[in-house]
Amino acid sequence: MRNAEILRQFLRPATLGVLAAMGLAAAGWSCRRSVDPQRPNLVLVSIDTLRADHLTAYGYERSTSPEISRLASEGILFEQAFSQSPKTATSHMSLFTGVYPPAHRVANWGERQVRRLSDDVPTLATLLARSGYRTEAHTEGGNVSARLGFDQGFEVYQEHRGAEPVFEGASRALDRFVQDENGGHTPFFLFIHTFEVHDPYVPPAEFADRFVEPSYSGDIVGSQEELESLAGGGSYWARNAVYWNRVDRNDPADIQHLKDLYDAEILFTDSQLAAFREHLRRLDLEDETILVVLSDHGEEFLEHGGFLHNALFQEILHVPLIFRFPANLGLASGRRIQSVVRLVDVVPTLLEVLELPAPEHIQGESLLPLVEGDETLARPVFSQWLAAGRIVALRDGEWKYIRVKRKEQLFDLSSDPSESVDLLSARQEVLARLQARVDEIIGDSYAFAETRTTARPPRLDQETREQLEALGYLGVDP
Repeated sequence: MRNAEILRQFLRPATLGVLAAMGLAAAGWSCRRSVDPQRPNLVLVSIDTLRADHLTAYGYERSTSPEISRLASEGILFEQAFSQSPKTATSHMSLFTGVYPPAHRVANWGERQVRRLSDDVPTLATLLARSGYRTEAHTEGGNVSARLGFDQGFEVYQEHRGAEPVFEGASRALDRFVQDENGGHTPFFLFIHTFEVHDPYVPPAEFADRFVEPSYSGDIVGSQEELESLAGGGSYWARNAVYWNRVDRNDPADIQHLKDLYDAEILFTDSQLAAFREHLRRLDLEDETILVVLSDHGEEFLEHGGFLHNALFQEILHVPLIFRFPANLGLASGRRIQSVVRLVDVVPTLLEVLELPAPEHIQGESLLPLVEGDETLARPVFSQWLAAGRIVALRDGEWKYIRVKRKEQLFDLSSDPSESVDLLSARQEVLARLQARVDEIIGDSYAFAETRTTARPPRLDQETREQLEALGYLGVDP
């Protein structure tokens, strides 16, 4: 009997309607109400604001990330993975839905027209929960707040403050999953997210000591305690002003010191990941769990005249992406794949590995053909900052197009990987092709979004406001 016929016999008409809207019923797929006992667990770890080229596994000269390097040696590392947005909420929602920013329309708090994800756009957690997975998340909230729709599909969505509570909460979740099995096996999906690497860069002293130059004599604040003391225990804005007002952007020693502190934050977070993986092993779960480590966007240190992540250049969009698969799945390990890939490709990849159907509307593509060596074609990379719809970028092959409102730029990454020579006037035929492709992607995304039910604008509660203020996301023009 065909899958679509089985679907009609066992599911209510209302459920069929939802699946049809997702493109599942039409594709002949069933919604699996029971789960394959051999299906692996999934742990997805997002380290916010982590640029790929500051990781040892990506060629960085410092040992900032020994645990991530171990993970890469056991799994598959994508050398050229790129984000769909320089902003946390937008990038993560593209990651979870497999669609571009103008299709899901979820922006950071403080940006224009903040929206909650429509219930008609299924997330990875929703799809796995429908297939029998237990689902739980431990995050730092803020721009991955449940109020923006990130809780969709999760049984438990817990928000913490700090990397240590996040990873401790995730470890406790593992304990519960094991205790609740009662001799059986119900696979789980666990999402972990931390803002630890985000500014202000004030790592614990024992990690800062690994990278900070002892002779540094500038004024940049190096610890959370010092920052709070100088700010008089005031609001985020008092602390933020203290931190960045003490940075001399014209002093190379200050710029290096910022990088030193940033690297120390990476090492601290890497240590938290190491402790979590050790707990995974102690519970005998690692050999039956897919582990994915990635980031939503990178960070700039004056490569293009700024700090933080307010542009669409490579240092901000290039992110780590590493998969570790259980050996029994028969997928290669210890491999490095050079092809250009996107965060929107993560969901269709995981669904294919788990032998679950992918909704037809997904704009990403599975990475399994690359893993298995069956694909060589480059994938275009579309990215957008939703604060203003005209802030977009498109990489197609070695060409990179950036549009910021009325200003356009064009770069040849094969000869200019630092994006320093604008070829806009010299290559009009390339420009026209990329402009047309951007307009096509946005048009297709808008057409999809118009078929979804518009969710009510989320309300910003006091706890989320405090989280966002602590990260500097409210009170400034995005």
